[in-house]
Amino acid sequence: MIDLNATFFVQFVNFLLILILLNVILIGPIRRVLKKRAEHVASQMEGIESFAVSADAKLRDYEQALDAARQAATAERTAMKAEGQAQEKTLLDAAGAEAAGTVQAARADIAAQTAAAQKALKSSVSGLASKAVAKVLAA
Repeated sequence: MIDLNATFFVQFVNFLLILILLNVILIGPIRRVLKKRAEHVASQMEGIESFAVSADAKLRDYEQALDAARQAATAERTAMKAEGQAQEKTLLDAAGAEAAGTVQAARADIAAQTAAAQKALKSSVSGLASKAVAKVLAA
């Protein structure tokens, strides 16, 4: 059986002194380092989370800007296409009017030449008819 004599109390005091000494020298600093490390990791995690949130926000802003640029480009392309079609219609109308004027002038010129030719033929028809009749009767 265990005897409770003076050596037991000396060993018990020795144990308590070593426990206190180890706590002050070894366990306390390790706890402080672990606590400091946990705080550092927590602050880094907060930084990482804020960076991720910032990156997501920037990506959303970039995509919105890209969509806006695409819409602006589409609107600009549509406007330019409409403007080109209007210019094409104006040019085609002008070319059609010019062509119609040219055709009208050509028809008028042909009509004038036809009238002049008919007039020249009418004036020479009577002379030609007389010569033809004279040749027929002379024969």
